[in-house]
Amino acid sequence: MNRLLYIGASPRKERSRSAMVADRFLARLKERYPALSVERLDVFDIDLPAFDQDAVAGRYHLLAGNAVDPEQADAWRDLKKWTDQFVSFDSYLIATPMWNFGIPYRLKQYIDIMTQPGLTFRNDSDGNVEGLAQGRRAIIVAASAMPFGSLPEIDGLDFQLAYLKAWLGFIGVTDIGAVRVAGTFGPDDVVAAAMAQAFTDADRLADAM
Repeated sequence: MNRLLYIGASPRKERSRSAMVADRFLARLKERYPALSVERLDVFDIDLPAFDQDAVAGRYHLLAGNAVDPEQADAWRDLKKWTDQFVSFDSYLIATPMWNFGIPYRLKQYIDIMTQPGLTFRNDSDGNVEGLAQGRRAIIVAASAMPFGSLPEIDGLDFQLAYLKAWLGFIGVTDIGAVRVAGTFGPDDVVAAAMAQAFTDADRLADAM
């Protein structure tokens, strides 16, 4: 583990509970890997390219193995800058809240930009998909108001952690660890207990890496 991209996805910044736990995890990890290079990327602070008509058209041409026209090529070069940055790292730390059972829209836009044929995945002649980010490691810190992970009857509503794991697997990242920060809304003692458990889990995960 040499270069880690820390992707933050909460507009609450330092008040974000997912960020608090991710920061704790990172501090512990740096104790084990003092030479680790970390770059922070906040999806609410960056100007992501639009995945517009030219970008979509270029994607379909590339999936079909066809050439793209100049306008589509320009849009594709803009996307490629972002995917090149993403795959230049060997590990990822994603800190995100749950919004409406899923992820914040800016994180979804970032993922849509990253998930491109020939850049982070490819299709073979039989239509099989191969992720191009293989050999990398990811940690997800997933915060939610509801206590997902402890009440099986509500876990079917979790389209946050399940989605992120599925996406990472699709692009080839299969070494995935996760820390839930579950139950971040309610009485102070309930929230404090959820944070204490998340900090403990973050420490344990960092120590195991």
